[in-house]
Amino acid sequence: MNSKKRPRRLSRRDFIRWGSGGALLALAGVQTTLKAFAAPAPPSRDAGAWPQARPSGQGAVTTQRLAATDGHISLPGRRNADGNGVYVFGFLNTSTSASIGETIRANKGKVKHPAPILDFQQDSEVYLTLTNVGFQFRPDLDDSHTIHWHGFRNPNAIFDGVPEVSISVPVARDFVYYFHPRHPGTYMYHCHFEDTEHVQMGMDGIVFVRPTMGRNFAYNHPATYFDREYTLLLNEVDTTPHDNLEAIQGFVWSDYNPNYFVINGRAFPDTILRNGEVGEDPTLEESQPVSSLIQINEGETGLLRFASLGYEQHAMQLVGIRMHVVGHDATPLYKADGNGGFVDITYQTSTIYLGAGEARDVLFTAPPYNPALPGGVDAGIGPYNVYWLRNRNYRTLTNNGMPGLGGMVTQVRVYQGNPLPPQTAPNETYL
Repeated sequence: MNSKKRPRRLSRRDFIRWGSGGALLALAGVQTTLKAFAAPAPPSRDAGAWPQARPSGQGAVTTQRLAATDGHISLPGRRNADGNGVYVFGFLNTSTSASIGETIRANKGKVKHPAPILDFQQDSEVYLTLTNVGFQFRPDLDDSHTIHWHGFRNPNAIFDGVPEVSISVPVARDFVYYFHPRHPGTYMYHCHFEDTEHVQMGMDGIVFVRPTMGRNFAYNHPATYFDREYTLLLNEVDTTPHDNLEAIQGFVWSDYNPNYFVINGRAFPDTILRNGEVGEDPTLEESQPVSSLIQINEGETGLLRFASLGYEQHAMQLVGIRMHVVGHDATPLYKADGNGGFVDITYQTSTIYLGAGEARDVLFTAPPYNPALPGGVDAGIGPYNVYWLRNRNYRTLTNNGMPGLGGMVTQVRVYQGNPLPPQTAPNETYL
């Protein structure tokens, strides 16, 4: 009698890994068909061969490279400097001309959170290379990674980053994504390989597209003009799966219960540290380089680019200043009426609500400085008023239950007069 062989069980990791390999075989078999849908040939990695910017009106060409790896971040009560940082995955900017070996040696284990802010021009061509350099602190993990541009109208699934229908990037390999952004606004991006785990572990960031009207407009409408812009990525952190993963232990995701709530990877009071300021942990700016402090001159207009890649809804309130919402999920709320004009469906509010995977473009006007209101004085800049930008859910305003204010809260500092110079980059701060 012939004995039956027990079928081998297929794990989720094997399914995705083999599925991506199967996709590669399928691609090889339908190469001719894909030619009709393929992007223009990516530029050479030779530093001298990157394409030059095109003449005005023909669309610029942008080349950028991200490395995927692991590392640790610093949160109040869990400091890197004390050897007690929180284990994370993430992306960081790296050289477009280096070899894969050089990229691995330069970036492995040096994660940044959140992922770099990606800033592209409408109608440009974008070549974004993802290099998987592997994990320094869990070298036994051979996870692949992808980049999914969340909300982007992508006509080609190969560049969408969902591993079941595109390409996942294994360790020591890279892949060039091609995008042609036509719709301005604020988006987000994240790894879509084992996304429940990888997004919570930190593989996410903000990407936005500037309109053809100019870099100081949120959309192609004059009422969306701003003087300064700030990206604000909202996340929760449940440190249990982070600790378990580093300790080679499992986690049941239905037990998800976050104990930290962050803006740009920082929890208060780290959120109000300026670039160059040293708080409780001198390693903070290395691991979490994006400040959440908003500095603005009285009378100026600020643009807040909100995005949420946590798993819970967040209600963000700017106390004392009305917010003007001009865009939802990279869609302007000024709608063309078909007669050369616009229908205004923007709205004013004191609180915006963001669910998982949602984005908002919000304008506000800094009120006149008032010495009778709470504030302070920054040496070298001058006096300012303080307005608090906070989550209305008080559960999010703590750091792992420790006493005192913490979590998803930061400050808007409105300065008397015009002491701040013009902004040269999003989230720029001034000492």
